[in-house]
Amino acid sequence: MTDTENTTAHEEPKSKTPSIPTISESLLFKSGWQEFGFVLAVMLGQSFNLTPFGATLNARWLIADDLGVPGDNGQMSWIAAGFSITTGSFVLVGGRLGDVYGHRIVWLLALAWSMIWNLISGFARSPAFYDAARGLTGIGAGLMLPTAVALLGQTYPPGRKRNLAFGLFGALAPFSAAGGSVLEVLLAQLVNPQWIWWLHAIKNALNLAIAIPCIPTSIGVGLGGGVDWLGAFLGVVGLILFNFSFNQAPLAGWASPSVIAPVVIGIVTLLLFALWEIKGAKSPILPFGIWKAPTFLAVMCSAFLSFMSFGIFIFYHIQFIHDFRGTTALQSMAWLVPFTINGFIAACLVAALISRVLAQVIFCAGLVAVMIANILTMTAPVSGSYWAAPFVAALIAPFGPDMTFTAAQLVASNTVRRSEQGVAGSLVGTALNYGMALGIGLGGTVEAYTNAGGTQPLRGLRGAMYLGCGMAVLGISIVVFLVRVPKDKREGYDDEEEVPEKIRV
Repeated sequence: MTDTENTTAHEEPKSKTPSIPTISESLLFKSGWQEFGFVLAVMLGQSFNLTPFGATLNARWLIADDLGVPGDNGQMSWIAAGFSITTGSFVLVGGRLGDVYGHRIVWLLALAWSMIWNLISGFARSPAFYDAARGLTGIGAGLMLPTAVALLGQTYPPGRKRNLAFGLFGALAPFSAAGGSVLEVLLAQLVNPQWIWWLHAIKNALNLAIAIPCIPTSIGVGLGGGVDWLGAFLGVVGLILFNFSFNQAPLAGWASPSVIAPVVIGIVTLLLFALWEIKGAKSPILPFGIWKAPTFLAVMCSAFLSFMSFGIFIFYHIQFIHDFRGTTALQSMAWLVPFTINGFIAACLVAALISRVLAQVIFCAGLVAVMIANILTMTAPVSGSYWAAPFVAALIAPFGPDMTFTAAQLVASNTVRRSEQGVAGSLVGTALNYGMALGIGLGGTVEAYTNAGGTQPLRGLRGAMYLGCGMAVLGISIVVFLVRVPKDKREGYDDEEEVPEKIRV
């Protein structure tokens, strides 16, 4: 061993220096403006993938009228959930595709795909065409989420800058869904719902124009290797079929073959996916080693329950204020202004607290928030002041998904190697999008079976929100008894060859 090596092996460094160079050291960006454009492009991609969800929630009655199915609650469930089903399913493979072919190129291609299908969605004149177009659009959003997370995670090492980036990324979810779709809803109400998608295609084009020159080719480079296409097929098909059945059930009933067959085939396919990934795949889509980290499974289960509970809340909260308080699409958005503001605050708050407060405390606070929001809306009287239950529920609710998403994303990102940031994005992205879509489907099933054949709509709505409340309570129980995450105060990567088990989660 040389003298230099002896010094390296036995002496403590005078200052902690990340083994992976920081942005300024590696000169990833030619200028501060390019770095600003990089962050802006990634954040706009996240924002523009969430605005359609907010637009469909608030304008689903207008869209249903335009498609010739006014007042059909089953179809309106599909209007809101169709996009999220494929988004949540394709998030599963997006991270691995980015790891192999490059997160930058996959993100850009997915953005272009979303632009094309948003444009096509505007020409939909029937429910079947609309659902298919929105489902295909969701593929692009699903591939963008984990690759965006990987771009941020690979660019910014663990520390304050990463916390800030992920905090802003998480904050854009409620800000975009609740407040960012105002123009789309305005056009839907005053002109035509088709303009929701045409406007969104224009936004995608602008996003591409910023991203292509501002995301350096040195970021998100593909590592090569192979893609487990059989695993990708089994995972995506299983997730789509399983979720399809729960969103189809309110429309066709659980006795229908169109519901029973997909759920059975979906479960079998997902079991085959898990078996193949563990035993047969050489390059698994989702490396199962990450689940060996202590309590990580409990972290993801509690996050999934939080997103399911929130999906039920936001869907039925808007339905309550529209159907029973008589708001228009634009008025519904105005009633959600507190949600927009507090959602941004919540995500930024998590980014500041994640290194100071135990993650299980943040998770628990988020679940308590969404539980209270469900309770407030499901117990609200049909007539009353906006400043009572609707206002307070909108004020509290965003702390649920935002605290959960940002905390889960940081925990997952800090748990895997720098080269596996796509995996982290896939896990949390699947929990977010798939959880909300499945929550809406399950809520719709409960509503259909408790509204006395449609004669007691308020009873059905409250039944669905009781389910959302129960999911939050289950999530709280998991956090209290099973989740133990120490504070992560690192500044920079420990070692490029680190394994997930080294970061004790």
